[in-house]
Amino acid sequence: MKIGKIISLEHGPKRDVLVRISSSELFSEISDPPGAIRTVDVTGYDVVEERSGDSLLYHLFVRTAAHRVLFYTALTQLDVGLLLDDFGASLGSLPRSWTKADPVGTDNSGASPLRV
Repeated sequence: MKIGKIISLEHGPKRDVLVRISSSELFSEISDPPGAIRTVDVTGYDVVEERSGDSLLYHLFVRTAAHRVLFYTALTQLDVGLLLDDFGASLGSLPRSWTKADPVGTDNSGASPLRV
């Protein structure tokens, strides 16, 4: 799994992987499955935090009627937050959620995601 990273914020965010977000399509070169997603097919999106060793990963999933696509994975909330701002501008108001990772040393398997 490739993890995207912001390499510059000058003149808007620049990442080490290609990401395009427009009113007609979404594209990330690290999405799984790969390929562009037509924005008219998007039904919502979710962020899922995952604890990985001492780090926290932020997975951004895009939902369509047919699948759930892992669009992007980041190491920072800032990176995902900037993508969510772009999603909101291009997709408008769609259902979304943010599932927090369990605190270290706890088992919170019955926790429900935050709905925003």
